[in-house]
Amino acid sequence: MTRVTGEPALVLHVRPYRESSAIVNLLTLYHGRVAVVARGTRTRRGNPLQPFNRIRASWQGRGSLATLIGAEPDAHLWLQGDALTAGFYVLELIDRLVGERESVPRVYAGACWTLDRLRDGQPAPEIVLRQFEHLLLEELGYGLDFARDATRDEPIDAEAYYWFEPGTGFVRAPGAAPSAYPGHVLNAIAAADYDNRVVRVAAKRISRRALAVLLGPRPLASRKLLLRLPA
Repeated sequence: MTRVTGEPALVLHVRPYRESSAIVNLLTLYHGRVAVVARGTRTRRGNPLQPFNRIRASWQGRGSLATLIGAEPDAHLWLQGDALTAGFYVLELIDRLVGERESVPRVYAGACWTLDRLRDGQPAPEIVLRQFEHLLLEELGYGLDFARDATRDEPIDAEAYYWFEPGTGFVRAPGAAPSAYPGHVLNAIAAADYDNRVVRVAAKRISRRALAVLLGPRPLASRKLLLRLPA
C-alpha cells in the first residue's frame, strides 16, 4: 500500500461522492495528478478542499483512487472576474493533459506562479495564460521553438513569414501567405514581449492549435468563458 505524507498539492477539481464525501483531483509537487476520496468533507466547516487552494496532502491506498487521510491548508487563493475565468482554464488544462501519477514539478510550480499572478492582476491574464501554456507544452514534450525555423534549422528571420505546423514547428512561407506569421511577431513571442496586440493575438492562435492536438475533439468547458477575455 502506498502512503504519502505532507505533499504540497493544488486542488484542481472536487465532485460529490456518496452522501458526505468527495472525489478530489490534486496536482501534487512530486506525484503529479492524483485522485483521492475525501471522506466526510462535504459536512465539514472550513473545508480547504476547494479549487485553487494549496494544501499539504496525505493519502494512502492502491490503484488510481487513493484515500485522503490529511489536508492541511497551505494557501487560500481568491480569484474573481477575468482572473477566475482564466484560473479555471488553467486547472482544466492540467486536469485534461497531465497524466495520473506523472511527476511534473515544473508544471506544479508554474501553475502556482500563474494563479498567483492572476490574483495580483499583473501581468494581464492573457499574457499569463500564454506563458503557462508554453510551459505546459514544453513539459508534455510538445514545446514550441519560436526562435528557429523547424526545417532549415536557422534563426527566424524577422523580415520573413512562417506557417505553424503542429508537431513540427515554424516553416518558412512564400511571402505573406494566408495564415502565415511575420517573423518579427515570432521573435517577440520568443522574447516574451507581448506589448503589441498583434503579438498577443498570434500567440493565442498558435497555442490554441498546439493544444488542440493534445486535447482532442472534446471541448474545454472553460473555453466559452475565455472568449470574453481581451487579446
